Amino acid sequence: MKERFNILVKEMPKLLEELKNKPLLARDELKKIPQKQKGIYVFYENNKPLYVGRSNRLKERIQEHGRPSSDHYSATLAFTIAKERMNFNRNKRRLATRNDLEKAPGFKEEFFLARKQVAAMQVKVVKIEDQIAQTLFEIYAHLALKTKYNDFGTH
Repeated sequence: MKERFNILVKEMPKLLEELKNKPLLARDELKKIPQKQKGIYVFYENNKPLYVGRSNRLKERIQEHGRPSSDHYSATLAFTIAKERMNFNRNKRRLATRNDLEKAPGFKEEFFLARKQVAAMQVKVVKIEDQIAQTLFEIYAHLALKTKYNDFGTH
């Protein structure tokens, strides 16, 4: 186990370089991603990395983040942005459930605007088939890129 872990850890800087060298893709360019590609994606706004995610269906997952019909489970980045804008990260509101937040006055509109914002973001992707490598690289990329919206909390 330790040997495999060490091998995977050694791959992290190479994967980060590969990711950094990938082109930024707009939403209408996602067709360049193969349908069943597995790996890591990073959302960028104004060339700044904001969020790292992983999926075994990259193209579909990226689209879910900004789809107008997506809920708080599939549009997690947009939900986090809306929550931040509504100042739900402070005081007692921090303890509110996701369902409570969606019922808060003005949150539905803010969440819609945040999904629209995410849909306009660009993304970079790197193919990673191995699930453990994906998991390690998601955390590694978050730390290396200093993304704002990853917290790795459970829901």
